[in-house]
Amino acid sequence: MRLAIGLAVCAVALGVHSAPVFAQSYEADGTTPGQAAVGAALDALAPSAAAGYAGILDAIDALPDASARAEALGQLGAAPYRLMPRLSIQSMDATDREIRGYLAQRREFALDASPGVPVSGDRTINVMVSYGLKQGDYHARPDRPRANFDSRSIRAGFDISPVPGLILGTSIGIDGIDANLDRSQQPRSTLFNANVTPYASYTNGRYYVDATAGYTRSWYQLRRQVSFTGFSDRLQSGPNGDNAAATVEAGGIFKLGVLRAQPFAGLHYRYADLGGFVESGGAASLAVAKFKTESVRSSLGMRASASLRKGAWTLRPSVEAQWQRELRSRPESRIEAIFLQGGTPIFTLPSTRYDRDGAVVGAGISAVHGERTALRLSYSGEFANDRRIHGFAITANHRF
Repeated sequence: MRLAIGLAVCAVALGVHSAPVFAQSYEADGTTPGQAAVGAALDALAPSAAAGYAGILDAIDALPDASARAEALGQLGAAPYRLMPRLSIQSMDATDREIRGYLAQRREFALDASPGVPVSGDRTINVMVSYGLKQGDYHARPDRPRANFDSRSIRAGFDISPVPGLILGTSIGIDGIDANLDRSQQPRSTLFNANVTPYASYTNGRYYVDATAGYTRSWYQLRRQVSFTGFSDRLQSGPNGDNAAATVEAGGIFKLGVLRAQPFAGLHYRYADLGGFVESGGAASLAVAKFKTESVRSSLGMRASASLRKGAWTLRPSVEAQWQRELRSRPESRIEAIFLQGGTPIFTLPSTRYDRDGAVVGAGISAVHGERTALRLSYSGEFANDRRIHGFAITANHRF
């Protein structure tokens, strides 16, 4: 007994941590599953590796209460990265909405075209360019900090109508996203996306079908700030991700004078992953395994528009509203990580779920000159219990 006490006293004097030294359990301080998982990993710290974590453990031990220790454990985990694949999905959603808004404009043009205006063949080649802005906010949830982001995007595409009512085309685009993904305003993480999106549309004047599909490559610059009394680390990494998207929407077309209504239903598939990565920067650095986000959503909605002619110009204001429902019963994937210094087991940030129901609203106005050149300004908003997202875009196209 005296020998054991003597060894423990020597360990404290030398600043070496091992599980028997501490009266408290770090796992018990955690108030969320993710915090408890980090605490359990520290509790299981191998005595031979404890010296490398002395700064972290001493700082946690010196915190005034269990609440402060729980907050510190949350910072040490990978929760700030939870949102990153979701931001790639937001980028794909923005691309899809801009393209389908453009297809709705093209459909209106074809239905209202004057006699003699070509509706198929090589004289219907269109070139399109688009610039978009988006801002959003995700509310805090257990093991998911509050996060906000803003993005800028530019796209270009071309299409043709080989037969009346059919549009076939493709677009390429890039966008950059700046996101605050942790408790501090600085540093911020960034995401750069490059995408290619083929699209198609068909209408016979009574109904329509739109379809888009695409691949997006993502490059991340992740920055994470760990900062609590007695300890501070600024960490960074640069993983990549692969993403895929597909949307099919079908609806009817009803016209009453200058007004046109289009009730519709759609199905949306999205997949995004964040490749495994290793942080650099300090003692709290993590190695994080690849994780993903996958979504299958249905949509039901209504689009309404009007056609107003004045000389060589035609104005087409439009509004739309839809309800979207997540159909997958499985939540987001869990995130597995380990402290890069070693000596601890792998710890897991449990699976989570974003709100399954959301409302999407939109409004826009198109100005068409001479039935060849069009300019469209649009707004889209996504609203759910855990998020608010606003997007604006300007799209121009010209028929050759």
